[in-house]
Amino acid sequence: MDGTVLDNPTLYRQLVGGLVYLTVTRPDIAYPVHVLSQFLSPLRTTHYAAVLRILRYIKGTLFHGLCFSTHSSLSIQAYSDADWAGDPSDRRSTTGYYLFLGDALISWRAKKQTFTARSSTETEYRDFADTTTEVVSICLRLKYLGAPQSSSTNVFL
Repeated sequence: MDGTVLDNPTLYRQLVGGLVYLTVTRPDIAYPVHVLSQFLSPLRTTHYAAVLRILRYIKGTLFHGLCFSTHSSLSIQAYSDADWAGDPSDRRSTTGYYLFLGDALISWRAKKQTFTARSSTETEYRDFADTTTEVVSICLRLKYLGAPQSSSTNVFL
């Protein structure tokens, strides 16, 4: 492992605990915080440096956000697509989706599947399931933030 072992890991654990709490409203830091939360013993200086890097990122993006006008709709629109057997070397599919809240892009994903689908229908079905999972997650976050969805979400395949 790189780095020396930390003598007092209490500050690291407190910082990571605070960052885990912050991921509720800052999902952009969820993955690195999740990775760092797995390192509880033995802690190294490289782990602490990574926590400091996340804190610098948060400080630098403090005033970044989504701008919604009074006339913009806060309805979610989801778009999903799949490329069945798009990679000729292993015949695996690439799937992806993106979600808009009003006119603002709030979530997206593109992923090469870990399985080989037997049909384009299977690929589209799995991609639709992934997209729906993300839509439900976003709806729950909006409800938590006090902006629940008043209408159903359109998912375009």
